[in-house]
Amino acid sequence: MDRVDVAYIIGAVLGKEDVSGVRVAYSTYTTTLGKWVRDPDSVVQYLVSIGKAEILKSGSGRSVLLTDKELINRVSRLLTPKEDADPLTIVLDGIRKLANPLSGYADVGEVIKYIEDRLEIPTKEAEEFLIKVIKFHRARFVFAHGGSRRLKIGSTYYGLIKVVGDAEGTGS
Repeated sequence: MDRVDVAYIIGAVLGKEDVSGVRVAYSTYTTTLGKWVRDPDSVVQYLVSIGKAEILKSGSGRSVLLTDKELINRVSRLLTPKEDADPLTIVLDGIRKLANPLSGYADVGEVIKYIEDRLEIPTKEAEEFLIKVIKFHRARFVFAHGGSRRLKIGSTYYGLIKVVGDAEGTGS
């Protein structure tokens, strides 16, 4: 982590979202930044020189506007705790949101992408996550051939998955 990352983390914590980025009062920002870097004013000037910040007049004082949206989003994801959700709920939500309204089946590949995005994990981990949930709650799902990606369930490969309404006690 370099001084730019530290500056953006502090800005994200102290600042307010603006249309152009994150805005922070200059004195508050440099005082807090000074706890982690030796010369906070030079860090602010460096951010301005590389185009990642602007110094703006704000009432009777100044404020720093952090403008790198990509870095702001990365820092926000880092600071936002991952959601603790029930694995079955995540899979059921994904299938229900992605299911074809006529058949009720969802493409396994799309469900894996949904899990990837929701949990911010790589494809392989999302696939393993889905397989574990399916194995543990097998009676809740019905499978069909087709789809963009196939998973081996038992001895056959399936590409479509459907949620069976509250089929808790039935075995398959």
